[in-house]
Amino acid sequence: MSENVILVTGHKSPDTDSFCSALGYANLKTQMGMPAKAICAGKANKETSFVLDYFKVEHPEIVTSFAVRIKDVMEKVPAVDAAASLEDILAWRNTHDMNRVPVVKDGKFVGVVLPSRLIDALAGAWLDKKTVTALDIVSKAGCQLVSPELKLKEFDRGHAGAFPVVDGDTYFGMVRSKVEAPKEKQKVVLIDHNEKVQIIDDIEDAEIIENIDHHRIGGLTTENPIFIHYEPVGCSCTIVANFYWQYGQEIPKHIAGLLLSAIISDTVLFRSPTCTPKDVETAKKLATIAGVDLEAYGLEMLKAGADVSDFSDEQIVRTDMKEFGANGQVISIGQLTTMNAEEVLTRKAALLKALEDLRASNNYAASYIMVTDILKESTNLLFAGDAEAIVAAAFGQEPKEQEVFLANTLSRKKQIVPQILGAMK
Repeated sequence: MSENVILVTGHKSPDTDSFCSALGYANLKTQMGMPAKAICAGKANKETSFVLDYFKVEHPEIVTSFAVRIKDVMEKVPAVDAAASLEDILAWRNTHDMNRVPVVKDGKFVGVVLPSRLIDALAGAWLDKKTVTALDIVSKAGCQLVSPELKLKEFDRGHAGAFPVVDGDTYFGMVRSKVEAPKEKQKVVLIDHNEKVQIIDDIEDAEIIENIDHHRIGGLTTENPIFIHYEPVGCSCTIVANFYWQYGQEIPKHIAGLLLSAIISDTVLFRSPTCTPKDVETAKKLATIAGVDLEAYGLEMLKAGADVSDFSDEQIVRTDMKEFGANGQVISIGQLTTMNAEEVLTRKAALLKALEDLRASNNYAASYIMVTDILKESTNLLFAGDAEAIVAAAFGQEPKEQEVFLANTLSRKKQIVPQILGAMK
C-alpha cells in the first residue's frame, strides 16, 4: 500500500483505456498537488504494450488485492545473531518488548528464543558458570511463522505476544497478536469501471474516494460521499483529457499519447457507435500535443493489438474479459479485436472448449467472447453455457453451434452488454 499516495486503478482484465486513464488521471492529480500513483489489475495486452513502449512509459505496478497484509502492519525489528549472548537477548527484549526473540544465522532465520528457554538458560548459566548463545537455546517448535503476504484478516493469532514474519528462510520483522489494521485506509480512485465484480479484490479494506467512468451504473456502493463523474462518451480518457483543460493543466506529450491511444482503442478509430463528437475533437487535440499522425498511428496501434497468432485458446477467450451481474447471476464477456475474424474462427471448436472451461472454473452462468473484425465492422459472438434462449432474445436470431454473427457491431458497451443483460431479466 502507498501511504498518503492516492492509487488510481482501472478494472480487472485491463484494456488500453483502463491503463491509460489511470496513468493520465494519476498524473493530473499529482500535477495538482495530490500525489497519486497508477496501478493495474493485470498485465498489459499486446495493444497496450505497444502504446506503453511507443511513448516510453513503464508498466504500472500490478495489484490484485487491496487487503491489508502482514507486511503492512509488522514491525521491522532486527533479529539477534545466533552468536548473541544471554545479555544481548535480554537487551533485545527490553528494547522491543516482545516475548519471542527472532534469531538468524548467516543472515538466515533459524528460529526464536522462547521465554521458558531463556529462563532455563539464565538459571543454568548462573549455576554452571558457562556461556550460552542464542543458537544454543533457539527453537522452531511451537514457533508460528507468518508470511509477509498473508492477509491480516486471515491471520491466525494462535497465541499472545509476537510472531516472526518469515518467507522461506528470510526474516522480515515481527507482528504482534493484537495488531490492527491502520485506521487510515488506502485511498483509491476507480476509473473506467464501477461494477463491484470488476473492482480489484478486497476493496472493502480500502476507501473509494472518486469514480470516473463512461459505462452504465453498475451498483457501486461506498462508505462515504465521493466525487463521481459519469459521461456518455466513447472513452474514459476523453473525460480525463478534458479534466486537464478544465483545470488549466498542461498535458505532457507522453500523457497525451496515452490518452489518444485509449480513445483510438475504445472507439476503434472512430468506427464504434459509442464514439461521440467529443471523442473525435479530443483525439485531434491530443494527437497534436503527442506529435503523431492520428490516422497512421491509430492503424499501426490497432494492427499491433490485433495479432493473436501466438495466443493460446485460453488467452483468446480471456481477452479484455469483464464480469457482469444480472438477476443474481454472473456472466463474463470478453472481446478480441482483429483484422481477420475468419482466421480466428478456424479455431472455433477449441475456443468453445476453452470458453466452457472458463465458465465452469468461475461458476459463471454463461461466458461470451466477441470476435470483432475491425475492417468488416462486425462481430462473431461465441458463447458457453445454457444461453441459447438469452442470445436469441437479445439479438433476434437463433444461434448456430453456439455462435451468432452480428453485422455493424463493434461495441460491447452499447451493442452487446445491454442486450444480454436485458434478456436475462
